[in-house]
Amino acid sequence: MKLIKVPNDKMEMLEEFCKNSMFTFEGIDVESKEGQEGLALFEDEARKAGYKKDEMIGYYFKGKLMNEAYQLTNDNAYQDDFTFLVIPDFYNPMFKLAVGARWFDDIVANNSIRQNAIKGDIEPDYN
Repeated sequence: MKLIKVPNDKMEMLEEFCKNSMFTFEGIDVESKEGQEGLALFEDEARKAGYKKDEMIGYYFKGKLMNEAYQLTNDNAYQDDFTFLVIPDFYNPMFKLAVGARWFDDIVANNSIRQNAIKGDIEPDYN
């Protein structure tokens, strides 16, 4: 897997991830040796589950960028060093569930609901 770090000044990339409902891991290790080994295993399994591109690309960024991009605060904010990994062009819902990933737009929507509740000092309404 080729990893590309999303620069802190590229919040528009997050908007693209959201618009295209991209396959996303939260809190994943992409930088250690163990993390790299895990990503290699993930890629093998993803290919068995239908990933077709010759080269798998993963975009990663930290919680600090997520907080800034979506103005997340209080208990809704991520730790600055929390890592997100987005895999474009892979839309297998059963595999996503099996490996504990989410669609990026789902993450953003849930964060928005929680942030609006914080702003209004009310309970989140997910309906």
